[in-house]
Amino acid sequence: MPPLAAVLVAGSAGAYVPGEAPPRSTTARDRRGAAAGEVDERDFERLLGDLDTRERKLEAELAALGAESDMVSRRLVARGRAYYRLVRAGLLPVGGGFDALVDYATQVERLRTSLGRDLEAGDGLRQRAVEIGEELKKVRAERAPLHVHRAAMERAKDVMREADERRAAFERAFGGGAAVPGAGPVAVYGAGNGPLAGVGEGFASMRGRLSFPLGGRATMRAVRRASSNGPGLEFATDGDATVRSIFPGRVVFSDTYADFGRTVIVDHGDGYFSVYAGLGRSEALVGESVAERGTVGWLVRVGPVAPVLYFEIRKGKSTLDPGPWLGL
Repeated sequence: MPPLAAVLVAGSAGAYVPGEAPPRSTTARDRRGAAAGEVDERDFERLLGDLDTRERKLEAELAALGAESDMVSRRLVARGRAYYRLVRAGLLPVGGGFDALVDYATQVERLRTSLGRDLEAGDGLRQRAVEIGEELKKVRAERAPLHVHRAAMERAKDVMREADERRAAFERAFGGGAAVPGAGPVAVYGAGNGPLAGVGEGFASMRGRLSFPLGGRATMRAVRRASSNGPGLEFATDGDATVRSIFPGRVVFSDTYADFGRTVIVDHGDGYFSVYAGLGRSEALVGESVAERGTVGWLVRVGPVAPVLYFEIRKGKSTLDPGPWLGL
């Protein structure tokens, strides 16, 4: 881009946000790592499933023991009452003869033996219930951190899925490319930039007459970002500034993306897009319309770091030189 001493620019605006690392290409090592991660996750889920199954079996056994113990207790009470009644009768059956006495003694002995078995069974059931309770405690203690880990894994998956969705939305508007050195900085000053586009005028017809993305004094330079396939412009300001749309359109992306930072993409129709990145703040919502020179976000100065707006114009996935479109 030819150097300029001064340029009249439209707008005002917002802040620089350091971008994230650009997405890396998938390598064989990445694929091996992903495959190993899938195996580890399957092993993890298998272990967690085994613990869950073990817990359910122990809980079922404990419930069955409870029912059996209740039945033994009721039987013990009934037999105890019967035994008490027989013992309390003493030698009364003697009057019925020796056979009646033998039957009485046999019945008492059977009840006593049954009561002994019930007491022993009750003790065994209680002991087994204690053992199951201890096993359950160990299983749950072993399983608890695994559930926490699973929740963390799910959150990580959500984050990765959201990143993929942002990447897909971003690339629907434009593609990626390699970084190349940009041109040196040029001092510009934003002011009115001529009349707004008339009704029915398309984006292509405004070549050389488009509004500037911000106003006020700024240092401008031509650059290429690692995630872009063509030239862009950087506008560095001394303070806060309002970033404005260069032409009417509809917001198709409003999120943080890779090394672009906080980014808003506006669809101007006929396959033309404008990109505003490095915003400190934006209230633009996907799907909403924005007027020419309408606010898409703000640059915000943070400490000694000068706010920087990164700007592109795209035709489909091809990046256009923004200079001629802005009348530079």
